Amino acid sequence: MPSLLNLLTWKPLPVGSPATGLSLTADDGTWIKLADFKGNLHVMLVFLRSLNEGTAEWFKRLDAERPRFEALDCAVFGVNPSRTDVLRAWRQNLGVETFLLYDPLALAARGYRASGRLVPGCRDQVVIVGKDGTVRFNERGLPSVDRLLDVVSGIEGREPPPPPAPPPPPNSSGDGQLRTPGAPSAAVKDVTGEEALALLTAADSPFLLVDVRTKREFEGSRSPLARLIPVDELPHRYGELGQTTHLVFVCQGGGRSASAAEFMTSIGATHVYNVLGGMSEWRGDKVSGPT
Repeated sequence: MPSLLNLLTWKPLPVGSPATGLSLTADDGTWIKLADFKGNLHVMLVFLRSLNEGTAEWFKRLDAERPRFEALDCAVFGVNPSRTDVLRAWRQNLGVETFLLYDPLALAARGYRASGRLVPGCRDQVVIVGKDGTVRFNERGLPSVDRLLDVVSGIEGREPPPPPAPPPPPNSSGDGQLRTPGAPSAAVKDVTGEEALALLTAADSPFLLVDVRTKREFEGSRSPLARLIPVDELPHRYGELGQTTHLVFVCQGGGRSASAAEFMTSIGATHVYNVLGGMSEWRGDKVSGPT
């Protein structure tokens, strides 16, 4: 029988495997799609378990060598489930230019087995996807930056350039030298319950109200305009909405709906709104009972 450890963890995606598709929002709002890099650049994905002091020092060393990775045709991104505003603040506080990607519910991490089987969070893990779209390196932990340079150098078949001169003061705009493919995604807009109702009830309104609470919460009290898709089911059920634009998300207090809205923008959705205060502050009509 499989051990408890095997039930809770899994081995990293094997080298040579086709890379798992990835479409995430960077902390600057850019929509990053792995498919845009195929045939042009290698991609290093650094999954970060937490944004703590130890991780920060390692990430700063990685960022200092970013020009050398770019010279080897390798784009570098950090990946973490924290919201984009948290990622952006962390990066700016460190004074680094390597972008961080928002991985809602750690879905990308699960695709690369950089998470536990049951807990939706990232593990420290580095994945390198080659220009051919296959996994060329996949290892738990945060290896030394020099070793990662050697790995990319071997994949690319040429030596990295010498270390750069001491860097200038950090660019406060966070604008890196390597501009990433993809179009900026629309930011999630926060609205009050009254503003949400105005969007939903306007003549010929294209908006849908999506309630991301549990079924029990939904049946206890809900807007008659709402459609239920619990937040943890949204990644594999959002197609049921029939649209990825003009969406209003609501939960009980505004936290889960914010995560749901961020997830939708991470896959390219636009005109996405989050109801501040959720159903706790909802002043419109309410109904209850089984659906």
